[in-house]
Amino acid sequence: MDLRHRPWQAANPLSAHTRSWEQAERRARYIEIEIEDRPFRSVPPPPTIRRAITAFIADQRARHLQTSTIAKAERSLERQLLSWCGEHRLENLEDLSSSPLLEFRNQWLLAPSTARRKHEGLQSFFLFCMNHGWLLRNPLLQLKRPQVPKPRPTDHFTREEFNQILAAISNYRYCGTDCQVRPQRLLALILLMRWSGLAIIDAVTLKRACLNENDAVFLRRAKTGNPVYVPLPPKVAQLLRELPSENPLYFFWSGHGDPRSAVHGYTRSLRKLFRIADLKQPDGSPKRCRSHMFRDTFAVEALLAGVQIHDVSVLLGHTHVANTERHYLPWVLARQEHLAVAVRETWFPALCSK
Repeated sequence: MDLRHRPWQAANPLSAHTRSWEQAERRARYIEIEIEDRPFRSVPPPPTIRRAITAFIADQRARHLQTSTIAKAERSLERQLLSWCGEHRLENLEDLSSSPLLEFRNQWLLAPSTARRKHEGLQSFFLFCMNHGWLLRNPLLQLKRPQVPKPRPTDHFTREEFNQILAAISNYRYCGTDCQVRPQRLLALILLMRWSGLAIIDAVTLKRACLNENDAVFLRRAKTGNPVYVPLPPKVAQLLRELPSENPLYFFWSGHGDPRSAVHGYTRSLRKLFRIADLKQPDGSPKRCRSHMFRDTFAVEALLAGVQIHDVSVLLGHTHVANTERHYLPWVLARQEHLAVAVRETWFPALCSK
């Protein structure tokens, strides 16, 4: 193709995004037809940045995504990106090339993992615009994703540390509306998360109907559609049944308002309880404790007891077993080392000598 007669192509080369020569030629012919037919047909101009963001968030609501997901899109796009574009006088969607986006991203003062998630949110927005024909290419592709360091090994509570946390409940004092029963509820919540592997949001909003007569808690539906139950120790199940609650349908939640508000309340109570327990690392430094570590303790103890990682993945509700391996693979290796030591102890002395 003679580029002297295509000055637009010489100045703005387009990538075919493929290694196949045939597919690249088909895409080139398609672009030629688009350019040649443009004067003879009316093509609607791309929408403004504001209209594109509004359409993207409306699409998320129509797909019934989680409220937290929609809130993140509103905060990242409407409050931050749209406000930044207004300050730099960017109105049309095609004005958001890679250079302005690079300048917009350079102002982020975020942790690596948070910046990575925000970058992925922008990626979803521009893919949405491309699917609707508002953009020919994604301007964010020229910006590399933020690098995230490898996650640290998952920490958990040892049996001694867990007993230390339970003992600290006797010294816990609460001045809220349920001050008389908050220590009892806190004890039940800790035991539930430890022996079921539920995250705190799922434990706080757990319905009483999920605990059957066999002391087993219904966790969720597996990918196969079959229900997943986990048995609880009888004393834990009895404590849950005798637990006073504001709403007869739930163990901990009142059933009114946003359940995340109730979760925040119990998170603050656990934070106070961790300070009372005052757990220490082997080097004497304070141990950083989080509510999610009860779920991690459930998974680690199951793996050390010999439960297969595929079964632990089902109990935790992970979509892929690779997610379970990424967080708990060191504990699978620890189980293998323990088994190797046990096997060596069965050897005869004659076999051990060289």
